[in-house]
Amino acid sequence: MKVKSINGVVAKVMAFVCAFSMCVAGSTVDAQAADATLLNTYGSTYGHSGTCINLYQLRDGNQLNILKKHYNSITLENEMKPDALLGGSPRLISVSEAKSKGYYIPDGYRESNVPQINFGTIDEVMKICSQNGLGMRAHTLVWHSQTPSWFFRSNYGGNNGFVNQQTMDARLEMYVKTVMNHVYSSQYGGCVYAWDVANEVIHANNSGWEAVYGNNRTNASYVKKAFNYAYETLEHYKLTNSVKLFYNDFNTYQEVQKVTTLVNYINQGKKVCAGVGMQSHLGTNYPSVDTYINAMNSFLKSGFEVQVTELDITNKGDGDMANYSYDLFKKINQIKKNGGNVTGITWWGLSDQTTWINNSKPLLFSSPGQPKQAYNKVIQAYTEVIGQPGSVQPQPQPQPQPQPQPQPQPQPDNKNNNSNNNNNGNNGQTNPQPQPQPQPQPTPQPQPQPSGNQTSNNAASGVQDGWYYLKDVNSQKYLTVKNDKAKKTTNVQIEKGTGAKGQKWYVQNKGDGYITLKSGLGEFMLDVVYGEDKNGTNVQIYDAVGHDAQQFMLKPTKKSGVYIVATKASKGTKNLDVYQHKTSDGTNVCQWKHNGNANQQWVFEPAQ
Repeated sequence: MKVKSINGVVAKVMAFVCAFSMCVAGSTVDAQAADATLLNTYGSTYGHSGTCINLYQLRDGNQLNILKKHYNSITLENEMKPDALLGGSPRLISVSEAKSKGYYIPDGYRESNVPQINFGTIDEVMKICSQNGLGMRAHTLVWHSQTPSWFFRSNYGGNNGFVNQQTMDARLEMYVKTVMNHVYSSQYGGCVYAWDVANEVIHANNSGWEAVYGNNRTNASYVKKAFNYAYETLEHYKLTNSVKLFYNDFNTYQEVQKVTTLVNYINQGKKVCAGVGMQSHLGTNYPSVDTYINAMNSFLKSGFEVQVTELDITNKGDGDMANYSYDLFKKINQIKKNGGNVTGITWWGLSDQTTWINNSKPLLFSSPGQPKQAYNKVIQAYTEVIGQPGSVQPQPQPQPQPQPQPQPQPQPDNKNNNSNNNNNGNNGQTNPQPQPQPQPQPTPQPQPQPSGNQTSNNAASGVQDGWYYLKDVNSQKYLTVKNDKAKKTTNVQIEKGTGAKGQKWYVQNKGDGYITLKSGLGEFMLDVVYGEDKNGTNVQIYDAVGHDAQQFMLKPTKKSGVYIVATKASKGTKNLDVYQHKTSDGTNVCQWKHNGNANQQWVFEPAQ
């Protein structure tokens, strides 16, 4: 009996010790998990932990702080694409004026005008990045989808015929080198560590590039030229060891051989393309993790550097996404641990609230700073393969070491006195040097609204780019997305002011007399349904693409600060109108012919 009693006591003591040890161990693991972030795990090991972002989010102190906790790199979603820099319609300036602004004009450029390039957003983003220790992937220089058609046409006219290859070569060199020169002559340009020089060439259909150069996807001459122009710029600024050039595409796991062939073609004679950006818009149903990993390994074995550039995962629920994410990152981390040259992971959005995929929750955070199951699984996949995270500061970004930049001379063509004499207009293959850039002046801080493009030919010049509430003069109520619902085709109406996101609108001047109005709910713009030119056509929010149905002209009234908002869809003949002059909450907003009544008049109140 005593033996059994002693054994029982020992068993109870051992059970208590085990339970206590498990509690201590569990607490340690939980503490370690709580301390882990994407930045001190993936950012530490891969060098770059990134997210897709928009300028309005960077201006939001709360979102910026959340971003900095998990990421040390950003990619602009749309604001650095060609249409954002060039605009929907050409704003032509003379070649001499372009040179005075620091544009690069190659010897082969035979036209008298150059399209003006809008650098306002880029400048502000680079400044924010530099001041907050963030790197920046520049996305993108050459893309078929968001390059205006007029850029390929004679005299930059939207209805003219396409230019020949020689003319387009000169335009391409002008654009690539002007944009990159602007970045690296800026005091903030050191934040830009990578460029998606070309995007989705394998999937280009009916593009201006193909209209000029033909349908040659894996040996596209314009793509090779673009990379050469970009690399020559890096050589000029002595950045070839610190800034990388990438070819970026989607469904790369389906197009391994085509992508490999294209990159090898680009690098014939000289390696100018560092590697492949795998966009990685994935789904838990397809591709399988193994299919994706096999593609990544194929690129690595071909000698390419790989960056995961636009990652999101459509799924059937949080648990489904968590399981897929865990399997995916276990294998990616194993590749990295084994020496794979994977140098960045960029998630395509800060949270599910700003994803570009409708009716989906494909990101690690449900809202900024609110992690989902998948987030914990991605961290777990890291700790199980790589180990527990250590503390890490945001990766310092290489600062450019440009040649001394002389002020522009009265005769800008003096640039030809140097190595450009050997170019002879042969598409830049003999390493011409970028033109000297004027020293940029510091961008003034917004007081209180951010400065930006302002039109000069109508009342839009009185409303700067920035966030506003739009108050209807007749009802003294505000333009509001119904039920504050972040979903395309949602109606807009008037409601009393609450400060909700659905009442905030970001004004962006297009530079041609028109503005767009982007909703505070995310990637949606105010939109005239189907772009119809009819009285009573409904006004809604829709995916932000900035086409004619989403452009408006501000017309002044006799009252200072009060505007009529005319629709481009109606060629300015119809205005935003509160239906039947009603003043009650929930009254629909539509378009109606101009009548000058107070229900068609709007005050733009800055949103603090």
